[in-house]
This record gives sequence, C-alpha cells and structure tokens, in this order.
Amino acid sequence: MIPSLEDLLLVDLRCLILHEAHDEDRLVSLRERIEAEREQRNPIIVSPHEDRFLVLDGAHRVRALGELGSRFALVQVVEPPEKAEGWGHLLNGVGRSELDNIEGIEVSDRPGDALLAEVETAGGETLLLSSKEDGLRGRVRALWDVQSFYPRGVVVRRVEPDGVARLSGGEALIRYQPFTPGELAEIVDSGTVLPAGITRFRIQERVLGVRYPLDRIMEGDPSARNAELREFVERRWEENRVRYYGEPVVLFE
Repeated sequence: MIPSLEDLLLVDLRCLILHEAHDEDRLVSLRERIEAEREQRNPIIVSPHEDRFLVLDGAHRVRALGELGSRFALVQVVEPPEKAEGWGHLLNGVGRSELDNIEGIEVSDRPGDALLAEVETAGGETLLLSSKEDGLRGRVRALWDVQSFYPRGVVVRRVEPDGVARLSGGEALIRYQPFTPGELAEIVDSGTVLPAGITRFRIQERVLGVRYPLDRIMEGDPSARNAELREFVERRWEENRVRYYGEPVVLFE
C-alpha cells in the first residue's frame, strides 16, 4: 500500500490549530458543497504540535465541518517542514500610491529589517514591503494592514512561491515572505492569526479525492471511527480505486 495512506486519521476538531483567517465567501461555498455532497473530499493537512495538530492546509474545511456540526475531521498527518513558503497574490488595483497609504508599512526598493512581501507591478517595478514595527506580532499586524487595502470584491489569484505570472495593466503580484512552523505556533499562542492565503506548504505526497462519508465523522467513539477509516482505505485499495501520480497536477476546485 502507498505509505501516505497510513497517514490518514480522524481527529477531533478541537485538536486542530488554525493559524490563518478565512474568506467568508469561500467558506459559505465550501460548507454548502460539503453539505450537498455529504462527504469530505480531501484530507486536511496537519503536523503534530505538542498534544494537538497544526493545520498546514485546509482551514476552510475545518471551519466548514465545524459549522456543519461534525465532531471529527479527516486529516493527513505529515512531518512539519522547515518553513511555510509564501503564496503570491495576483490582483488588480494595488499600486505604489495605494501601498504608500498603508499605515505601518514601509515601501522601498531595499529590504527593511522586517520584510513582509515583494511586489511586482505590470510596469516592471519591484517594491519591497517591510513592517515599521519590530517583532513577530508587529509583522502579523502589518500583514493585516496590507490585505485591508485590497480593493473590495477584487479577485485574488494565488501564484506558487516560485511561479511566474504575466502581468497586464493595473495588475500587481504580491509575494509574501515565509514563516517557520514554530513562528506559526507562536502566532496562534499569542491569540492572533495570519490573514487568509499567506502560507504555502509543500507536501511530499498529498492524498486527494478520498471522499469520506460525512455521516462517519459527525460523532462516535474515536477508536471505532478510525477503525472504520482503516477498513474504508483498505477496501478502496483492494478494489484498485487508488492511483498514484508522481507528476505535477492541475486541480479544478
């Protein structure tokens, strides 16, 4: 059996630590889809943190399941990577004049001591955003300030940390700086979270398309429910309904 299938687990939602905020429109859409399909399509990616799990990917799934009254969530447990890379945000309506108006942000062509992001404009200009406030909590507050200046209703397209994007007139690409898992845990412990869509974790083997029945994660005994999960995975494997793809994947959500 593929080793990553052994990493699937049902855990209590209360044991999951969220380090990012959510997008309300995206949450509503996802919750309605899960409720209609009556299944959790993809596992939430987590890594161990003390006696709980830090969510690396899947914050909207966690919140959607919680709003639907689920006790458990299907997760894939992975070893914590050395750092969380930063997504790039491609959007319209963010230029030098808008960035200069953000309180707590220094805009320059040289990196400051608390670098937050690098901004590429359609005109070929590269700007560096730094927090005027020192420390981790200062960086977090500054990131919230940056995203508060995103134009209302604008479509934000995510770009891989090392991805290339062709910018047309009025567009900008904001590439956010990475955080370590330890810094993310410290952010949570301080009582705050990052804005949505900042962190990007690379997973060696990501399990997708499990489509685990919702009625099996709503309630019950953890040991019994995980035994059912193991039977589910083994049955799918025996039925030859599991495929391994080693090449990059383009996913329609």
